[in-house]
Amino acid sequence: MHTFARGSTILLLLGDFVTFAGSLVLTLFVRYQAVPTEEVVHQHLQPFLFLFCIWILVFLITGLYDRHISLVRKSIPALVLRVQVVNILLAALFFFALPFGIEPKTNLAIYLVLSTGLIIFWRLFVYPRITTGKPMRALVIGDSEEALAIARVFAANPYFKNIKPFLLSKKDIPDFNEFRASLLRFVRQGSTDMIIADMRDEFATHLVPDFYALAFEDRNVRFFNLPSIYEQLHHRVPPSLIEESWLLEHVAAGSPHYAYDMVKRCIDVAGALLLLIPSAFVFPLVALAITLEDKGPFFYKAERVGQYNKIIHILKFRTMTGRDDPHDALKSTLRATRVGAFMRKTRIDELPQLLNILKGDLSFIGPRPEIPTLASVYAENIPYYNMRHLTKPGLSGWAQIHNFDVPRGGVDIPRTIDKLSFDLYYLKHRSLLLDIEIALKTINTLVMRTGT
Repeated sequence: MHTFARGSTILLLLGDFVTFAGSLVLTLFVRYQAVPTEEVVHQHLQPFLFLFCIWILVFLITGLYDRHISLVRKSIPALVLRVQVVNILLAALFFFALPFGIEPKTNLAIYLVLSTGLIIFWRLFVYPRITTGKPMRALVIGDSEEALAIARVFAANPYFKNIKPFLLSKKDIPDFNEFRASLLRFVRQGSTDMIIADMRDEFATHLVPDFYALAFEDRNVRFFNLPSIYEQLHHRVPPSLIEESWLLEHVAAGSPHYAYDMVKRCIDVAGALLLLIPSAFVFPLVALAITLEDKGPFFYKAERVGQYNKIIHILKFRTMTGRDDPHDALKSTLRATRVGAFMRKTRIDELPQLLNILKGDLSFIGPRPEIPTLASVYAENIPYYNMRHLTKPGLSGWAQIHNFDVPRGGVDIPRTIDKLSFDLYYLKHRSLLLDIEIALKTINTLVMRTGT
């Protein structure tokens, strides 16, 4: 399934590039009412090639190459139109503001209209038909909520339109011998191409010898452990799917990776220094606005849990009517000021944390640091919660770009479990490429204001 998703993403990217290039040829045909010559195409292709690459990068930033993009197929036209607004602004900057480009500008206007229409047509009608291959049949074994969730995804979402699920649950067949017979009969009749087993299930555990025997019957049936499939579908690792073996295998993910950590630290320092230059002009304006509203201090230090459960002090602009002591976090009565609400929405309140990045307490990318009082409550009530503290906390993380409904103020066990599942995924897969993806999507959130 991972290969299928990766191959489909490459096909989608190549199709976008071909669509952009084809739109240019069609633009020249419409503009000059004749098939464009090789010289004319070459003249326009050179400046447009750079623009194509920028546009595809924008598509990447805005999530149009995410594996789950087809789950929101009805929203694709609106999403592409929204992204094309950004692309049009970039094209205007490229061809009008910079001292190079193409003439006449009419060609650009025609191209923007045609390329927008064609990219929507390609993604909405052509691509789904190309990727519809031979129907696959999946057998999901288990009756856990995660097993049901996978079966529902297969059954309901267009991305998995070529997969027909069947859920085999001991709730329906409580007798193991009957359950086993049904499974073997189902497989040997050629009714499934893949088996996804929840190995926490008692029946699934007892079926391991049968899985082994089926693997030698040359039936082209592929076997998957449920957690790996769930992780690919949802990009997270729920604590409920973690066993002791997972901890032993991945607890080392929090230990130093010297090359990765060194490069990431260099990026953090360089990025913080670069951003502090324009921030130096913003700081006095923010301080003045805070002072004019309620005469209070404009900075405050907040205690947070850092890497390896060490307490750190992060610097922020004050956004509330006062400042809670750390032990008051569970019963805070403070409210956001008008200036504070604006700063939170625009993330301006977090600019002073650039100093924490320089100090080394924070990184640009990592799990968001938690208030110590809340972290203590969560550690007592949520298994493996402290795993998230094996890596350095950050200004933005995997949970933030996937789950904007994060807990804010007070204890919220269910939503914190949900957030932790994304943090565990990051701990397992952290890399420079993943950090870049998080950074790009964070920029998209800030620019497009899709976050909260």
